[in-house]
Amino acid sequence: MIRCLRSEHLKFRRSFLRKLLLLIPVLNLLVSFLMNPIYIVTNTFNWWSIFFIPLTAALLCGLSHQKEQRAVNYNRIFSLPVSLSRIWYGKVFVIAIYMLLMLLVFEMLLFILQLIFPSAIRLSHTLLAVGLLWMGSLWQIPFCLWLSRRWGWIGTLVVHVMVGLVLGIYAAPLGWWWLNPWSWSIRMMCPVIGVHPNGVPLTAGDPLWNAAVIPAGLLLSVGFFLILLLWTGSVFAGQGRTAAVQREVS
Repeated sequence: MIRCLRSEHLKFRRSFLRKLLLLIPVLNLLVSFLMNPIYIVTNTFNWWSIFFIPLTAALLCGLSHQKEQRAVNYNRIFSLPVSLSRIWYGKVFVIAIYMLLMLLVFEMLLFILQLIFPSAIRLSHTLLAVGLLWMGSLWQIPFCLWLSRRWGWIGTLVVHVMVGLVLGIYAAPLGWWWLNPWSWSIRMMCPVIGVHPNGVPLTAGDPLWNAAVIPAGLLLSVGFFLILLLWTGSVFAGQGRTAAVQREVS
């Protein structure tokens, strides 16, 4: 498994993906600052949950798929004498690590910015929000990788981001938020950062302050991630076996 992780990591060397680790956090902070510097903390985390996390997952997975597609359309991977499921898991875990690094870069930039523009939100709360964003978005990685193989990275980008924007924001404040995976991260940001899914700060007594959604959201996110990871890994391995049979026949 370590070899799979190293192999996937090396594929991204000197690629545009490395630049995204800084570009997306800076873009998020810039957009939020221009909108309203007073609420930059709540705005940035709200933008992460509704737009930038789905965008990042789709971009990273799309770039990963594009690299393999250009390299004789996955045939090189399918011909390797290793577990194809492990190769798939390696892709998922490397992208997950990159997403975590990106969020940590964002947290560092936000901390520096808060020294200039103080906020009432504590550092412990922003660190918790970063952790929840990452864990709440893990399921998007195997999903977007699978979607990229079916529809390409542009189709994945459009569908995943638009669904996150529309259905995620709509369902997050409702009682059935837990039925919509795109709403999980958005809903968990409400009690931690004190922001409504529409970007407005929560008022005192708002039911969205209820922190009971956090353990529920984490359980749903991690459980769904494991289900998608195993299922998409099995599908990928099955496609590899089919490709091997076709090569033998031809």
